[in-house]
Amino acid sequence: MTLTSMRERSVIILSSLVSGARVGGGLTAAALERDGFRTELVPTVIMGRHPGQGAPGGGPVDAQMLSSTLAAMADQGRVEAASAILTGYFRDPDQVEAAAVFLAEAKRRNPQLTVMVDPILGDGGGDAREDGSGAGGRLYIPEETAAAIRDRLIPLADIITPNLFELSWLTGRSLSGDTAIAEAARALAPAALVTSARDTKTRIGALVVTQNHIWRVSADRIDPAPNGTGDLFAATALSRHLTGALWPEAAHSAAARVWLALDAARRAGRDELILPHSTAHAHANPPEAHIRRTPVGDIQPVWVTGVDGAPGGWATVSVDLYGVEPPRAQVFDRFEDILATHAQIIAVDMPIGFEDSPSASGGRPCEREARALLGPRRSSVFSSPLRAALSTTSYQGAMAANRAEGGPGLSKQAWNLFPKLREVDAVMSAGLEGVVFESHPELIFAAISGAPAIHPKRTPEGRAERLALLQAHGLPRELFEPHPFARKTCAPDDLIDAGLCALTARRIAAGVNLRLPQAPPRDGRGLRMAMFA
Repeated sequence: MTLTSMRERSVIILSSLVSGARVGGGLTAAALERDGFRTELVPTVIMGRHPGQGAPGGGPVDAQMLSSTLAAMADQGRVEAASAILTGYFRDPDQVEAAAVFLAEAKRRNPQLTVMVDPILGDGGGDAREDGSGAGGRLYIPEETAAAIRDRLIPLADIITPNLFELSWLTGRSLSGDTAIAEAARALAPAALVTSARDTKTRIGALVVTQNHIWRVSADRIDPAPNGTGDLFAATALSRHLTGALWPEAAHSAAARVWLALDAARRAGRDELILPHSTAHAHANPPEAHIRRTPVGDIQPVWVTGVDGAPGGWATVSVDLYGVEPPRAQVFDRFEDILATHAQIIAVDMPIGFEDSPSASGGRPCEREARALLGPRRSSVFSSPLRAALSTTSYQGAMAANRAEGGPGLSKQAWNLFPKLREVDAVMSAGLEGVVFESHPELIFAAISGAPAIHPKRTPEGRAERLALLQAHGLPRELFEPHPFARKTCAPDDLIDAGLCALTARRIAAGVNLRLPQAPPRDGRGLRMAMFA
């Protein structure tokens, strides 16, 4: 793997291309590109403007042409390179059939692919009815096309993003109340983000539905709302999910970004959405928006934790995957105390697994691969000692033991880590590898942002750079600044590193993490030797 391949995380988009308006597939592609994804837009229609603004011009792409375009992409290997496929607007059922054939083949070739179906069928007059039923809307595509989307595309989806009217039409149900909406959504797909689900007369929002839980995301209304809010919401939610967020947090970030785009359009007096200039702003909580993510029903927190060694023990940042509780920072005396918290996933900046003799110069395979990706930050990856050196009691003894087994000398900095290395190694077993994962903060930064950090972490610029990434991915600034611990207990960069490891723990939970190497070797104790980011 190279940095280029990390940067070129791609999303294939099948939707409309409206040249004169910020809507449809063009808006979807712009939002994802701004978030660091390569996008590959395959238009289903080509128009000069949104139909609501007058005669749109252009017309639908012939289904045979669409099919041959998708086949050429598949032949080029773009399906295997993709992280996700997002489908949007279709004009006729033959187009839907071509897309369904492509999606089925794509899922066969790339089982890790996330498929988001945004069933663009119609609207409910701008909002749900007062009774919340979603009734009173209209289709603005032919009914046979809507039926084809229901019957051919939605069964292939991992996540759907209908508005309330569309969900009602797709299921043939009158939807009143969160429970009815959730039951309808669960009948269609493993997860759903149902938009235009009114909270109050002055608040608009979405319901996040999984097979077991419901959340509500809501924000203050901004009227009139330009076209394209659904496109931006779906694209941003997908972007956030692909970088490690579970769907409730992804929807929360998407709602914030839509609100900011609406607010920017209102302030500028424009009748089209204005994307926030910085992706970091898309994941902030705009004070005026009052955006809430609220669990509906009895949902218990599910914690994942990032860990870094600190002078006073172990610095940790823990994140509740379900968003019931806010993130928290703590310092633990012993690593086994962290295990006792029963976090579902623990990502720790500490080697796990030690070679008995060197497989090659430069340390374990994961360390060599990480350095190859990190460029200017490669020196942050130390070569782990050989196992024989771990049991020594002096720096000179460790040097001698490492060299006796064919390894290099050890730096004093590496020797200073030995107590922490032994602490993790003492409790680690192959049976724990589904919970405890080795990570590395600089690799995490590169994997998430697509490039290594520019500045060293202990410089003011480096701290600002890393804080911006943490904020952009949902960890509040106040968790880290002002620094909440005495430096003799936990240094500021230790907590930042723990925060980065928490992002990896969340990415592992979402199944979108990087692993080096892809097929990791095991040491003499059977421990996996791999880095996760």
